[in-house]
Amino acid sequence: MTFKELDTKEKIEHIWEYYRLRIFMIIFLVCVGISMIYTIFIKPHPDLYCGIAMYDQFISIADTEAMTNELNAKFNLDNREYTVDIQSFYTDQSDVMVEAELNQKFNTYIYASQFNILLSDKENTNTFISSEYVAPLSDYLTEDEIKAYDEKGLVEYSLDPYSNQTKPMAIKLQNSALLKKYNLYQDRDCYLSFVPMPEEYKENTIKTFKEFLNQ
Repeated sequence: MTFKELDTKEKIEHIWEYYRLRIFMIIFLVCVGISMIYTIFIKPHPDLYCGIAMYDQFISIADTEAMTNELNAKFNLDNREYTVDIQSFYTDQSDVMVEAELNQKFNTYIYASQFNILLSDKENTNTFISSEYVAPLSDYLTEDEIKAYDEKGLVEYSLDPYSNQTKPMAIKLQNSALLKKYNLYQDRDCYLSFVPMPEEYKENTIKTFKEFLNQ
């Protein structure tokens, strides 16, 4: 018997039997999407000083709050009105639902311009570059600054998909005091890259970048 020959009840039972996991996944992703839209665009929150994404690195809620407060204090910010925002994207990849939620959240924040800085290992950083999530260092740092970092072996060169030219695209955070303090990326090299951003965020982002670079 073909699907067309089934009555309505049998068709519903057939769809439920074979597609219920897919249905649950779609419902889950729709709910996550609605939650993201509310959180980013509707829910009242402090003005953004600098958005930071820590990709593939676990950081506890307590440490996230502590690092946020530390950076806010360095920049003399009132975190009720103006704040650094730190978001962690970490999963052990054993839960498909959690993995999907994190990827959707990350992409939503990227396209909503809620991130200025991305932190991750070399492999993920190269994925960010090829996915056109980040801009060349030369958009934010001077030639002399890039040269100085390059002489220390900290500059990651890669193909810029926008220009199809090899450019300096990321900075390796070597012996970062801030990362050490919160035990972040201590088992592998961590790279920092810049997300394309409006002019108004550049000065704040560079100040935040230099805090991560401090040893």
